[in-house]
Amino acid sequence: MRPLRKNTSILLIEVFFCMKEFKNIDEQIEILKNRGLVFKDLNSAKRYLLTNNYYNIINGYGKYFQNNTDVFIKGTTFDEVCSLYFCDKQLKQAFFNSILNVEHHLKSIFAYRFAEKFKNKRYAYLDINSYDSNKILSVGRLISDLSRIINFYKDKSNNPIHHYVKKYNDVPIWIMVEFLDFGKLCAMIKNSKRSIQNKICKDLMTFIHENIGDLNEHFTPEIMISFIENIHELRNVCAHNNRLLDFRCKADSRYFSALHLKYNIEDNNSRRYAYSVFVSMQCFLSPTEFKILSNTIRKRLNLLKKHLNSIDIQEILNLLKFPNEWLTQPRLKQ
Repeated sequence: MRPLRKNTSILLIEVFFCMKEFKNIDEQIEILKNRGLVFKDLNSAKRYLLTNNYYNIINGYGKYFQNNTDVFIKGTTFDEVCSLYFCDKQLKQAFFNSILNVEHHLKSIFAYRFAEKFKNKRYAYLDINSYDSNKILSVGRLISDLSRIINFYKDKSNNPIHHYVKKYNDVPIWIMVEFLDFGKLCAMIKNSKRSIQNKICKDLMTFIHENIGDLNEHFTPEIMISFIENIHELRNVCAHNNRLLDFRCKADSRYFSALHLKYNIEDNNSRRYAYSVFVSMQCFLSPTEFKILSNTIRKRLNLLKKHLNSIDIQEILNLLKFPNEWLTQPRLKQ
């Protein structure tokens, strides 16, 4: 065996001494006690830490009960931290369930409009001419991704792609979309021809009218795509169980005054937080679906409010960018 070079040995020693030392649950609790966290039921706390991961709970949510140090606000209990952790988890589940509905509606509408545009053309979505001619590079990547999906499933039995390739030598777009994740769906819509995008926007106006009312403003492809991209970012946070609190999108969504002014969101306000995404989802959900989402979020936050003593629920609303008075508003009738 070749001897390690000196600099490699030094590097390995440095890595060894930088490793985080393992702490058992009793030691973890002792550390938290020394930082001021109060435990009402030690056995219950030990069980919770074992089954829910110290890092996820304490490192993820303990900081909201601290004042710029590792020391907890006086009187903060372990139950409070767990309640915030659990509430965040429930909010993500509520958003994720609604985003599945958004995805379902978009897949259906897009598949119909794409098929309408390129009827009787086999594998139209694998033809670069079926997309915006100004987006050749991104279209090329998209077509490559779609081809890989077909190649992966075509030789595997018991799936629609295998069936359609074998029987018809074609996979219709309304079959193909069911194999796309939200990111690929977003890419297909974003790279589609303007005529298709315009029709999708027009189709979505039914949801918009039902949720918002009559309006004198066009729902443009640029607005629609910016909304979808931010919904996609929120979807990934929920799916990967990342923290929803403090979440923000890479960019503000486009301003849609007919929608945003109804919620007192001005053009110069930030539109990249959870609340803005929540508001924009009305453009892609039925009134009943949106009301379920709204009422679920309100119910979860009100329940959290009952469990908080050392911090105010307003601090949590501010992290999500929900208005301070939002919880006092009446529940929407479903």
